Amino acid sequence: MAEHLEIEYKNILSQAEYQELFNHYNFAETAPLTQDNIYFDTKDHELRKRHIGLRVRITDTYVHLTMKQPVKDHQKLETTEKLTFIDGESIKESGRISHGGKVADFLATIDIALDDLVIIGQFKTIRHQQVVEGQDMVLDHCFFQDYEDFELEVETNNPETGLVFYQNLLQKFQIQQRPIKQKIVRMNQSNPDPLS
Repeated sequence: MAEHLEIEYKNILSQAEYQELFNHYNFAETAPLTQDNIYFDTKDHELRKRHIGLRVRITDTYVHLTMKQPVKDHQKLETTEKLTFIDGESIKESGRISHGGKVADFLATIDIALDDLVIIGQFKTIRHQQVVEGQDMVLDHCFFQDYEDFELEVETNNPETGLVFYQNLLQKFQIQQRPIKQKIVRMNQSNPDPLS
């Protein structure tokens, strides 16, 4: 089990903006990571009511169960349990999480059992990631059920330097700062949010 404070700044991108960043920072030289993301909640949306996200992410190299809880603006407490590939296949086939370590322990404290959880949505992401000027820069191409979108994430250990890098990046490439919904929200939309 790993627990850390996630600090990130995000922006929705047009396909052209995504491609410009991709080309400028040579993301073609990074290995793409394909992620199958499966999100869970209770039938009566108890996690959403508490602003908690719960997801299983399956890649070619790992399977993780991750719970995210808001701390303050741009910061979330992220708790991750490593699962096996057999667990991942079982979750995809059954729609159920059979064990979850500290995540399951926390859910029990708010009267939610793993058996109470149901899949509320899923989508695929192709992620490119590298360190640029000391910041973790991520470009995501998300494939939701009804549409695709593009996202920039700057993940950082320092909110001040991360924010400066993020703002300078948007300014340098003349990218409008846009409000962005979490992927867990966007996956249930039938259309992307307008970019203007």
